[in-house]
Amino acid sequence: MASRRRMRAMFSIELVEALREVAHHGNLTRAARAMRLSKSTISKYITELETQVGVQLLHRSTRVVLVTDAGRHLLERSTALVDLANRIQSELDAHARSPA
Repeated sequence: MASRRRMRAMFSIELVEALREVAHHGNLTRAARAMRLSKSTISKYITELETQVGVQLLHRSTRVVLVTDAGRHLLERSTALVDLANRIQSELDAHARSPA
């Protein structure tokens, strides 16, 4: 009998972007401002991403937010993917603005 492996859902680029902004700014409030979202939305995005990947990505306290080793690994490995997704979206936006 073949073994069955549980398939995980692919994480969203937007969730990884939220993690990237939090890591860059070191703070959920500044990350939210940079993404033009609420702090609670950023917090939900990080929680959802942690649920999807199954590991803690941030150490949170009342004063500081630190990226875990797993979070750094995810950021390092996904940077090119996030950048590519943003470039593709920009190209599609340009096509949408151009007359057909």
